[in-house]
Amino acid sequence: MLLAIAAITVADAQCQYCNTYEDFVAGRWQKLDTVYCESHSKSEKILLGINDFSLTTGDKALDKSLKKEAFIVKQVDTLYVNCRNLRFEKTSFGNGYIKARRLGKNDLFFVNKIIGMDASTTAAISGLMFGTIGSAVTANQQMKQQVCYVISNGANEKGRIDIRLIDDELMDQLIGKHKNLHDEYYAEENTSKRRLATHIVPILEKAGLFK
Repeated sequence: MLLAIAAITVADAQCQYCNTYEDFVAGRWQKLDTVYCESHSKSEKILLGINDFSLTTGDKALDKSLKKEAFIVKQVDTLYVNCRNLRFEKTSFGNGYIKARRLGKNDLFFVNKIIGMDASTTAAISGLMFGTIGSAVTANQQMKQQVCYVISNGANEKGRIDIRLIDDELMDQLIGKHKNLHDEYYAEENTSKRRLATHIVPILEKAGLFK
């Protein structure tokens, strides 16, 4: 009964998707009749290496396309970005979708765990030294470090999309004209804490950058 209610609710919500970043920027959305959104628990994300949501339609061919080929799905005003082909420092988040927001005119903003070369090295060392338990502990620690990323371009020839981590340099570009917000951002002296989403998101909201 709950699934049936969810299906009706989502079907009435004008679901759409884009296969590429370029289609998203141009507003070339394709219609979806129904989308089922399954939320993953923290333990599932750690053990399975997946992201916050799985999106399905009940059509196997379309589900495969959403999993492997789609770039973004829209349900009313909520955006879900496919993490499968996103890359930061040549590392990935794995499969699944995560909520996103428009940042400025064409950029997409989202929050996810910390990845990158340093994070990958730490995970590899933990796995070698402590096995599965060590890898799980490291994954849990990285999951707690929720940071902010921006998508500003489409895929390369291999289908991978390079993303940017919001750090001091990028924040200077985003809020450079807002001295009070600039001071608020740098009031946190610890670099690692300064880049956390809990610190950055409220500042970007005050700057009115989300559309």
